[in-house]
Amino acid sequence: MEHVLSKTILISQTIELIAKKYKLSIEEARNRFYQSDVIEMLDDDETGLYGESALYLLSLYEDFLKNKCIETQRLLLRKPRIEDAEPMFRNWASDPEVTKYLTWPSHENIEVTKTIINRWLEEEKDPKTIRFVITLKNSGDPIGAIDVVNYIDGSPEIGYCLSRKYWNQGLMTEACRGFIHHLFSRGFNKVRIKAVVENIGSNRVIEKCGFKFTHQEHLEHQSSFKPNPVTLNCYELVK
Repeated sequence: MEHVLSKTILISQTIELIAKKYKLSIEEARNRFYQSDVIEMLDDDETGLYGESALYLLSLYEDFLKNKCIETQRLLLRKPRIEDAEPMFRNWASDPEVTKYLTWPSHENIEVTKTIINRWLEEEKDPKTIRFVITLKNSGDPIGAIDVVNYIDGSPEIGYCLSRKYWNQGLMTEACRGFIHHLFSRGFNKVRIKAVVENIGSNRVIEKCGFKFTHQEHLEHQSSFKPNPVTLNCYELVK
């Protein structure tokens, strides 16, 4: 009981430090802390490592931000977890309006989403995999995803999707800019992206992020899931 109480107090103190350092409310700091891997490390730890101090937990949290997170003004982009299946299914994967221009169809049930998340977790073992779940800073709610879907001549090609509830608020542009900065910081000098011609919103996001139109690509089949022909606008951004 004393062990659990000590852990609870240290977490509370750490959240207060995060709130003070990053000028957040306690609720916002708590949401952000619980999004990090630090809390999972504490749950798995049997050595009393967390007994060092709240400052030590803060350093672990900051290391998480630096290495496993992309932080923007309103968003925190983090690695996917199996717990993301329910909000992913609810917020975007089951919505035909979200998947309308994507290469994959809407998920019929949450089991499909769980299968995809498990595949993502397996793919994380490959260093070429670069994928983040887009979450709101103030609530921690997963609202979309952004990743590298392909490499063309060594340059990463970006793909993304966002819950319809959060369209037209500048959030996808914000996430995309943060992701581009992350890719450039990893040593890539050019980033590519494609969008279906009819997808006005996505083309607008791409242009706002500074991409330059290069050419159009005509495909007889959008993907193995969608046999319809499609025309894509192709863009690139050089560092």
